[in-house]
Amino acid sequence: MTEPADRAWDAAAQLVALTGEEVRLAHLADGVRLRFRAPSLADGSHLELLRILGESDSFGRERRSDGSGELWALALGCPGRGRGRILRSDSDHP
Repeated sequence: MTEPADRAWDAAAQLVALTGEEVRLAHLADGVRLRFRAPSLADGSHLELLRILGESDSFGRERRSDGSGELWALALGCPGRGRGRILRSDSDHP
């Protein structure tokens, strides 16, 4: 794997461990995008979430009109590799 793909898988594994949420990875022409449901976290976990997201090249939140939303992060520099993948807490790293 390329360095951005390695960073994306590492971040996804950390996010699954922290939040218990499914993390979707999509390989783009210029990198890898991670998306996951914005979780409700226990006190103190928000800083860890921000630390993980802060290691990406960019990150943000998309909020829907019903109040739900998703967080996303990008690891740039990876050539496109086809379809996205999903990492769950019971999945193994490739």
